[in-house]
Amino acid sequence: MTATGWTAAEGTAEDLVQRFAGEPLMALVRGEVPALVLRQSFDPTHCAGLLERFRERGLLYDPHTTGDLTPRRIDIGTSFGKHRADRQAFFEHSASTHELFATLFDGYADPVSIMYQALSALAPDKDVKTARESDGSLYGPAIFRIYHAELGHGPHYDSVAKRSEAYEYAVSRFEHQFAGVLCLQNSASEGESGEAFINNCPWTPQLQPVLASNSFAEYAARNQVERVQVKLDPGDLYFFFSENIHEVPKIVGDTPRAVLAIFFAMSADDDEIFVWA
Repeated sequence: MTATGWTAAEGTAEDLVQRFAGEPLMALVRGEVPALVLRQSFDPTHCAGLLERFRERGLLYDPHTTGDLTPRRIDIGTSFGKHRADRQAFFEHSASTHELFATLFDGYADPVSIMYQALSALAPDKDVKTARESDGSLYGPAIFRIYHAELGHGPHYDSVAKRSEAYEYAVSRFEHQFAGVLCLQNSASEGESGEAFINNCPWTPQLQPVLASNSFAEYAARNQVERVQVKLDPGDLYFFFSENIHEVPKIVGDTPRAVLAIFFAMSADDDEIFVWA
């Protein structure tokens, strides 16, 4: 069902900190709101300019006309989920992402820094930093994801500790995991195409058979689970609790959806927030 009372909280970071008594991120964990939305955090004209730069550098391509013509999501950055199985390769790939991002935004505002600054403003008592291991090895700081037609995500949740069980990595030490998304470009299609739905339903072990059998839609209808779609314009940024079941409807039309995304994790009694992709 579509939520009526459960709606995203919008405003400046300072407004949201005041509204939620200094802990807007924990308000997400408690399910008080589905998302924290900061409109026009990034200059939309820079969004278009960055996408053009990605094309010029050969970082963007159309998978419908390339290779075996199978639609694939384009990642610009290092995906922990994709690369973590080979620890050495993961950190080598992450190092190359840091090198790429060092010059990729020249002449534009740095969208990665803007996301980190916004997160720091939402958690003024925490030290927000790129995730790292005890030896100083850095994770990728963020990732650009471009979704072409037919691509999306079914109902799922994200948690290094609870879903991936990647206990060999430092990010697994935190109690709560979140995600942040900065919109660079929407798909051309109206309606649900490409914009995420968040369900008022945090993952529990009892939900795993429902997800595994691809029957979450029936479960949600039967249990009247509230859900909201977070609609963004280029330059808009939002944060949400990634342990809530969420989904991204498949892209419709010829215009891909492009976002900059991060994961981050925190614990109430930990001074640090680790950010990665």
